[in-house]
Amino acid sequence: MATRIRASCEECGDVELHVDDVRVRVCIDDDAGSYVFRCPSCTMSVVKDAEPRVVELLVASGVELTAWSIPSELFEPHGGPAFTHDDLLDFHELLEGDDWQAALLDPAPGGSATEAG
Repeated sequence: MATRIRASCEECGDVELHVDDVRVRVCIDDDAGSYVFRCPSCTMSVVKDAEPRVVELLVASGVELTAWSIPSELFEPHGGPAFTHDDLLDFHELLEGDDWQAALLDPAPGGSATEAG
């Protein structure tokens, strides 16, 4: 008899899943666990936090376990001001122009990368 797993979709409520429908993820840096599945009713991807006991039960039932680690970039020091929504809009407008590559390569703000000095 195949193992069935009962989980909850925020849209559809309780759903029954097959072992192959669920993936368990555990962060090796902080032991945070979660599981993910695609709801069989609405096909939305559902991610739920999982305590160590839930991780153990799912893995013991045959659910595939994936270990991952926090990207090292998150631990790097960052200088300068925070990136704002206005910065994002300015960047979007820059990319709409034909000369966006030259503007990004230009070391002088407001200048032109093609100007000879």
